[in-house]
Amino acid sequence: MNNNKIVMRKLISLTLAFSFLVMSVTGIMLYIVPKGKIAYWANWKMFGLTKTQYGDIHITSMVLFLVVTIWHIFYNWKPLISYIKDSSKKLTFFKKELLIALGLNILFVAGTLSGIQPFKSVLDLNDNIKSYWEKEYGSPPYGHAEESSLESFSKRIGIDTKTAMQLLQEKSIKVDSPKQKLLDISKQNDISSKVIYDIIKPEQTSKSDDKVDFLGRRTLSELASMNKISLEKSMKFLLTQGLEVSSESRMKELANNLDITPLQLYEKLKGLQ
Repeated sequence: MNNNKIVMRKLISLTLAFSFLVMSVTGIMLYIVPKGKIAYWANWKMFGLTKTQYGDIHITSMVLFLVVTIWHIFYNWKPLISYIKDSSKKLTFFKKELLIALGLNILFVAGTLSGIQPFKSVLDLNDNIKSYWEKEYGSPPYGHAEESSLESFSKRIGIDTKTAMQLLQEKSIKVDSPKQKLLDISKQNDISSKVIYDIIKPEQTSKSDDKVDFLGRRTLSELASMNKISLEKSMKFLLTQGLEVSSESRMKELANNLDITPLQLYEKLKGLQ
């Protein structure tokens, strides 16, 4: 084997190792990050990187890993083929090592899809971690609230835009224009959109937080059983809005899909009776 091939094999092996390491680290980070709406709302970061940045690095590292893997297979084709040859040097797909390797991969895919243990525990832990972040940072008042302009956001939560700007200025938070997005304001001032919300939200919003949280957790059937809404009329209305809905749909998810708060959705459904 000439020196060029030796150097190339070393280069491929080291690149594979480093790209695998980066993918593993970013994969772990993506496993523990908050849900998207929480991460963007709270401007979540770990080791200085955001959820989006970890996702971007993971994708580009995966592309590098795939390209170098194909390269690695090309340079090691003969040894790989020898792994599936029998003692007479004929190809066989019934070698013990091949069947075990294939079986392990099938087990992980099938086990994950079927929700059996221990795969279910791994996925449940992921849900629990994301629920922890949601309790820690809270949820935005409506879906993608951080993408709203300060003017639009103020109207949605029931406060005058000028008052909102004045409250932010009193806290030394720079706002270029009421048309500026909450996300841009938060980045400009190195704070989260949640901090902006906590500063400008009306006092009555604070008092009604428990009610909003209560409504968000309730399903349509639960609210109907309390005689709060008509289940049949509510489901028909939501279907006309293009939502996939069942009696067990939760108000929070439905409201997010409609880009409104659970309280606003409840008022709409209550008015259908």
